Amino acid sequence: MANMQPLKMLKDDGLPTPEIGAWGEEKYRHVQLYASLFVKSMRSKWDMLVYLDLFAGSGRSQIRGTGRIVNASPLLILGIPEAYDKYIFCEQDMNFAKALEARCRRDSPDRNVKIIPEDANISVGKIIAEMPRHGRTRKVLGFCFLDPFQMQNLSFSTIKVLSQRFMDFLVLIPSSMDANRNEQNYVQPKNKTLDNFVGNPDWRTFWQEENRAGKSFEHFVVEEFGRSMQKLGYIDPGLKEAIMIRSNDKNLPLYRLALYSKHQLGSKFWKETKKYSDPQTGFEFK
Repeated sequence: MANMQPLKMLKDDGLPTPEIGAWGEEKYRHVQLYASLFVKSMRSKWDMLVYLDLFAGSGRSQIRGTGRIVNASPLLILGIPEAYDKYIFCEQDMNFAKALEARCRRDSPDRNVKIIPEDANISVGKIIAEMPRHGRTRKVLGFCFLDPFQMQNLSFSTIKVLSQRFMDFLVLIPSSMDANRNEQNYVQPKNKTLDNFVGNPDWRTFWQEENRAGKSFEHFVVEEFGRSMQKLGYIDPGLKEAIMIRSNDKNLPLYRLALYSKHQLGSKFWKETKKYSDPQTGFEFK
């Protein structure tokens, strides 16, 4: 049995630590809880489990306006008692990648960690090559966290390549902080940002119909992304199961977290994650 606690405040270690809004802690709790359920429940069913974080940052974040420093997703997942067999972190900012490597060596020296200091979309072949091979005598399952700040940072083609392996995806969809704010730019025929993000160059035709029916652009982007995931064989959770993350100060919608799995167990774990994501709520494996 394990109990998930609120994120701890840490002392400054002198390494690069980017600022995030206070709502980032909620995001971190969700990925930590799901990753915990995933590794605990899948350990007996698969020979090897791999965790991938393709926008990994430096491993720590400072909460804007507070001075609080907390572990970000890579170090939180490394700190889960039930270890994955391998951790693959991708971070294109070289200073952040070096800081992440130093923190991984210091805090989790016994974990099998690979850091790729490159753009995940360009280096997806290297990422796949770092995963243990799946075969008749070795079943390998991955859990991939995708946390792009903007839609232009993630190409759906990267997901398409990774989906050739057995993989669950937890995706941050910048549906309000990016899509809604830039709708007038993205609908322009020459702008390929949304084409690349949702993996469908014909989305504008569907958007015209949905727009006339009164649907918001934010809702449309989430649903269009889900339809593309469905074409890859994933269960589309829809808007209902995607978590809306809001700003703490003005309660404005920012982005949605959506879980995509090919198995109903993924949906079950996600519902458990949402249930116990409150930092004051104890979480126990069952």
